[in-house]
Amino acid sequence: MGRNVLTEHDFQELIISHLVDDNGYLRRIPAANYDPVRAMDVNLLFDFLERTQPREMERLHALYNGGSRDTILAKIVAAIGDRGLADVIWNGVTFDAGVELDVVYPRPSAAFDTKASKLFDQNTLSVMAEVYHKDGERIDLVIFLNGLAIFTLELKCESSATGWTYKDAIKQYKFERDCKTRLLTPKIGALAHFAMDLHEVWACSALKGGSSKFLPFNKGVRAEGSLHETRSGNPERRDSIATAYMWEEVLTKETIFTLIYDFIYYARDRRTNKKKDEKPIFPRYQQYRAVTRIAEDIRRNKTMRDYLVEHSAGSGKTNTICWLAHKLAGMFAEGENDLLFDKILIVTDRIVVDRQLQAAALDMAKVSGTIKVIDSEGRTDEYGETSKSGKLERALTGGYRIVVCTMASFLMLDHGIFDGTGSHFAVLIDEAHGSTSGETMAAVNGVLSDVGGVGDAPESISDIIADDIARSGRQENVTIIGFTATPTGRTLDMFGTLNAQGKKEAFDLYSMRQAIEEGFILDVTSNYTTYDSFCKVVKSIPDDPELESSAAKRQLAHLIATNDGTVRGNLRVMIDHFLQKVQGDLDGKAKAMIVTSSREAAVRYRLAYEAIRQENMGKLGRVQALVAFSGEITVDGEKYTERGLNGGLEEDRLPELFRKDDYRILIVANKYQTGFDEPLLSAMYVAKKLHGLSAVQTLSRLNRICPPYEKRPYVLDFVNSYEDIAEAFAPYYENTVLENPLTYADLKETERHLVELNVLDADDVRAFYKLLAKERQTAKDKERMWGLLGTAAAIVAGMDEDEADRARRVIRHFIRQYAFLIMASPFFDQYMHMEYRFCQCLIREIAKAGDGEPGIDISDKVKFSDFQVNKSGEHINPASGGSDLVASPEVTVPRGIGTQLNHDILENLSKIIADWNARYGTSFDSSTAASSLVALRGTLRDNERIKRSAMANSKNDFVNTVDDQTEDALVENYDKHQEFYNFLLGHKEVRKDLVHLLVDDLYNGLRGNGGGTL
Repeated sequence: MGRNVLTEHDFQELIISHLVDDNGYLRRIPAANYDPVRAMDVNLLFDFLERTQPREMERLHALYNGGSRDTILAKIVAAIGDRGLADVIWNGVTFDAGVELDVVYPRPSAAFDTKASKLFDQNTLSVMAEVYHKDGERIDLVIFLNGLAIFTLELKCESSATGWTYKDAIKQYKFERDCKTRLLTPKIGALAHFAMDLHEVWACSALKGGSSKFLPFNKGVRAEGSLHETRSGNPERRDSIATAYMWEEVLTKETIFTLIYDFIYYARDRRTNKKKDEKPIFPRYQQYRAVTRIAEDIRRNKTMRDYLVEHSAGSGKTNTICWLAHKLAGMFAEGENDLLFDKILIVTDRIVVDRQLQAAALDMAKVSGTIKVIDSEGRTDEYGETSKSGKLERALTGGYRIVVCTMASFLMLDHGIFDGTGSHFAVLIDEAHGSTSGETMAAVNGVLSDVGGVGDAPESISDIIADDIARSGRQENVTIIGFTATPTGRTLDMFGTLNAQGKKEAFDLYSMRQAIEEGFILDVTSNYTTYDSFCKVVKSIPDDPELESSAAKRQLAHLIATNDGTVRGNLRVMIDHFLQKVQGDLDGKAKAMIVTSSREAAVRYRLAYEAIRQENMGKLGRVQALVAFSGEITVDGEKYTERGLNGGLEEDRLPELFRKDDYRILIVANKYQTGFDEPLLSAMYVAKKLHGLSAVQTLSRLNRICPPYEKRPYVLDFVNSYEDIAEAFAPYYENTVLENPLTYADLKETERHLVELNVLDADDVRAFYKLLAKERQTAKDKERMWGLLGTAAAIVAGMDEDEADRARRVIRHFIRQYAFLIMASPFFDQYMHMEYRFCQCLIREIAKAGDGEPGIDISDKVKFSDFQVNKSGEHINPASGGSDLVASPEVTVPRGIGTQLNHDILENLSKIIADWNARYGTSFDSSTAASSLVALRGTLRDNERIKRSAMANSKNDFVNTVDDQTEDALVENYDKHQEFYNFLLGHKEVRKDLVHLLVDDLYNGLRGNGGGTL
């Protein structure tokens, strides 16, 4: 009774018993069977070779008479040393006279391949305990496949006398195990090494002593009622231990072969291109789970649905995308003998395909000639093609299995090239939150669509519209898998999966919270300091009305942000912080990014920094800065480009140069704020307003860990508040859920606003579409189309500034909502489709006019002085692996046209609507209420009695007039919002709560006191 029966040895024996009894392993004795020089169970290897390839072995025995066993063994060992263990498993070994031996037989891709299935069954898994890989050093468990050592495990048991955990196992691997023995040498030794205790598992693919990088291989823990895991660790179990999934799921024959053939690969070093510099890659658990979960669902359901993968920034999405692409490229549908997909497309919303994405896709390929990357425009390919669209069309119709390209490459391709072919596609979208609901996504659908038979050309205009609509929506022959760390409401609505509450969320989740708790990424809000920049603005003409326009106010904010006083004041704080807090971090290699509001600001920060550096070469001599922005810009009469300011450096080489020691600061304007992966980046200085998604994406550039260093990120923000940033992160901290999907009724409401503009003439819309639908337009047709667009554009041009802004906003919302909804939940409305096509062209015309309107220059009408920069707040979270962020998972899809109601009104409106829904059992949403309130406000504002009351009475008396006139206003607007207005007409006291939200705006606006939004 006194002996501890829950020791590390008991844990070890438990695992072995499950492997042998449940998974069909053989238990082998290391003293009799393990060869430490070769890291093999030689007898088991030769047993496999003799059983499965007797004819080849007989030939080799004849070739190497007298020493065949030693010769064969030496050849296999040499091949592993030269090519790596994984490569030898995949491709076997070639001997003299062309004799080839397979050391492993892969799992058959298709069920009909009975011969391959029988060979697969001949593979043997075995386990050894207490394996001495060298004198005096032993490994707790080693897993073998046909006698080849593939995995090692160091076990720890918290209930044993030592109380050691997986952390102690990691220390043993790093500091107490010789990583240069055959078993532990990267590439040629075991494929992965696991540090495991009763609660957690961590894995490493390449042991390098103290710099070995162990990553969590845990399942994650679900909150009660959640569909997904959002916390670190593994769920506790009553029937077993938390890490039992290792023998139940991971160390099974099926999963081991999945890991070896679908995941493990060698990443090539593009700088040296030497085999010795290749890096073995092993997946994390959430990567393995996402790929296998999606693949199995597709195997069952074929192309019936789309998928969304929400994996935190910095979690390895690039590899997950490429692993899934290769998995799907070789996948057969359940019970069928044909490949499920004709092509797998990896698409990105960026201008060029990310190099990291290209590299991963190519490195994972086990057969050459199966992947085509559509590279930059203008570069000639092997067929003499220079355009990206031309290269893409050739790749889509050629023999490549995987095509990697940008979404924009589809815009210039013809629709219908796959009509009648029966082709099926899987489209994997990197960062599925940008153009996945707009014109580019519609182009992807149109190009890949298979609508009707070959030669079935539509005849009538109705047929043409029907064909156009069919190609615009979701295609039955296309499965789309979106990957993002920050799904928007539209992304969830389009690709999300319905949960038990009827709300949409991701099909697979690796949350920001879990990644932070596991220490895989950093909490970038944990060390956040805010500053306020002040200056005095002096008007040349005190009451100049031009300075009160919205365009002037926007320009004033820009002038302040780019003024030398602001730039130098902010820079002094940034430089002092960098020198004191950042410069010495990460062994003196830490870097910083300055995020600016515009290209002009980026240029001014770059010039000002260089001037300050020249004045302080003693401190800043080796702290050089680079700048990144697009195109050319003129500042103070001088033309600047990124390349010119960076000493002639080509733009695509900037990330490589920034990694060098002397370049410590990167100044950016709308570049490198997404997809930029630089672990040495430790500080960010923000001089730009960041909202929602852009705040998360920008600040997440700081979240990469940087082993073996302990990195602590710093943010100094000169524009945003910590509260606004925390609010931006809240939807993406755990599980993002769509609160209210966009509906056809929402779209009809936006269309109603479109009609009320009186910009579109129905006959003009129909005439325009008939011309647009022609296969080829004549010069006369184009002239007529321009005329029709010009008529509508002239109406917008004749509006005052606020009306014109509203018209553009309505038209843009209509275009976005229609393009999204036709893909998310297809419907058929012929005239609305014609409106959509007309508006797509019209917005370009009126956007140009809008851009020309603010052609005012107020720079000579204002002067700035007394610049100050003061610290306004500091948020520091102790480095404890946790975070102070609070999850707020709901996101919404934007509706309507934007209300122009101020923040306080909208906040109070939300509370009132929530109260009504609880008290009366209604189900109104805030966006409907806001739209109704705007319409009601307009009617009340135009009411003559209300106008007179505002000018003649106090605000208290004015309220009585508004109350008296509200019922008539509701009746006047009744047909626009019937359900909502009917409720208000029946509840007088409730009605007052709503209308009184408008009193201040109405009263001040009508009296001309300012402060209103009317």
